[in-house]
Amino acid sequence: MRILTAAMQTDRRDFLKLSIAGAAALSTMSAGATLSGCTSSLPASGMKQLRSEDLELLRALTPAVMKGKIGPSDTAAIDQTLQSFDTLLDDLSAPVVAGVYQAFDVLSFAPTRGLMTGQWSAWSKASLDDAERALARLRDSSVGLLNAIYAAVIRLIISAWYLIPENAATTGYPGPPKKVAGLTPTADPAKEATP
Repeated sequence: MRILTAAMQTDRRDFLKLSIAGAAALSTMSAGATLSGCTSSLPASGMKQLRSEDLELLRALTPAVMKGKIGPSDTAAIDQTLQSFDTLLDDLSAPVVAGVYQAFDVLSFAPTRGLMTGQWSAWSKASLDDAERALARLRDSSVGLLNAIYAAVIRLIISAWYLIPENAATTGYPGPPKKVAGLTPTADPAKEATP
């Protein structure tokens, strides 16, 4: 028992080594996705931060995260949440946005998406069950980096949904804090898109 306890203890140095290794792995996989042409660096039409592959990913995952609030066929609610997500992302610091991009690159690049989430086909072909299984695989992984990606995706989607005033009112809370209330999008991204 004593050996097991000693093996399970991690000191600060081990934690930092794991964090550095995780960041290096994430950067390497993200760079591979970018260099292979699987990801773009330009925002999608009508967006400030989210790229087209990010939108495809989030369109698949949002109904799974917001199950009971947003259905897979509720495109208006999904688009409104994505617009809110984009606005929220635009207000974050550059290093945080870079980290979100790296996580999204890993989840969008076919080989890493398949290995990490079990979703081998494109996110646009994912059913609600596929998205739920993919999220569960990230959540239940023994790899801390995958758990961190899961937590970030879940928190950002929920935060984006909550920033929409009508949604905040349904939670029983008075709404988003005044500091972020001004971030709430008012326009539909599809209507803002230019040909």
